[in-house]
Amino acid sequence: MRKIAVVVAVSGTFALTAHAQSSVTLYGIVENGVTYVNNAGHGSVVALVSGVEQGSRWGLKGSEDLGGGFKTIFQLENGFNADTGKLGQGGLLFGRQAYVGIDSDRFGTVTLGRQYDSIQDYLQPTTMNGNWGAYFSHAGDIDNSDNGFRINNAIKYNSPVFAGFQFEALYSLGGVAGSATANNTFSAGIGYTNGPVYLAAVYESAKTPATQFADGNFVANQATPSANGPFGYVGQPANMQVIGVGGTYTIGSAMIGLDYTNTRFGSANGTNSSVIFDNYELWGQYRVTPAATLSAGYTFTAVRVNYLDSGNRPKYNQFNLMADYALSKRTDVYLMGVYQKASGGALADIYDGFPAGQSSSTNQLLARAGIRAKF
Repeated sequence: MRKIAVVVAVSGTFALTAHAQSSVTLYGIVENGVTYVNNAGHGSVVALVSGVEQGSRWGLKGSEDLGGGFKTIFQLENGFNADTGKLGQGGLLFGRQAYVGIDSDRFGTVTLGRQYDSIQDYLQPTTMNGNWGAYFSHAGDIDNSDNGFRINNAIKYNSPVFAGFQFEALYSLGGVAGSATANNTFSAGIGYTNGPVYLAAVYESAKTPATQFADGNFVANQATPSANGPFGYVGQPANMQVIGVGGTYTIGSAMIGLDYTNTRFGSANGTNSSVIFDNYELWGQYRVTPAATLSAGYTFTAVRVNYLDSGNRPKYNQFNLMADYALSKRTDVYLMGVYQKASGGALADIYDGFPAGQSSSTNQLLARAGIRAKF
């Protein structure tokens, strides 16, 4: 990242102090690649798809020393599609992040604006998709562990580190007249680091997520729920709850990750019943050389659709492979593969159709070659 240091000189009605120094960093990622899907509605597809290993973006972040161990911080981050140049996140200018706040090494950080929730901040590092890309997400990113959406109007507090522990709490104001709880979101997380061990636990509750998170994966109510992959069972839910735990353990050049999430959608598809997703994931990576890394993982997703009387219990078994090679400190190339097997009345649908579309059968295979450049 290129850093531009700016010394702020203030005159007139403002006092000039020795510690009034600011810095602004311009940074970004451009990621693109070719994806092959063997079955996307009765046919194979080859397509250029941007933002898989990491979303393409550019941003500005900065700070100003206020003295006494306090500083002002801000971050503005734009997401875009490198295929077409279009804005991401539903066309928002700074759809990835947009916040300002106060940071203190002693007391923690308070930020206001459009932000990541505790799932991304604490649990995502324990998942394979959090380390290697969107196609490895739990079914349809149903638990937001791949940051399918961000939280608007959010107030977030992140604590300092105490004996390896750190915690966070976020509350999003719904902004609905006459109600303090309509369209609100609460998210909390705790993490623990001790040498090679990292552990995390998170909780999130959101009212009317399909309304709040316009950039998310939610779809309109479906007459035939299974026709639209994992989110086809959900439709326009009245509320969402996520509980997740996970951890990683590093052994020399290797790292092993294990995580579990339980996601519950209430009043799904316009009913009074719920849809519940249980995701279990085991994955690992090994750094073969300083430049080359191999990774593999397995995710099992079980769905309980309580408004279906057919006895169907959708299940998704997904196998993930990744090979990454760093050409330099800022540029890498990679190959990835995903195989998904669905059962219980479901059709295979890797990341809810993001690569190309839902399979016409219970199997789907994906392969991708890509490049990522950071600045």
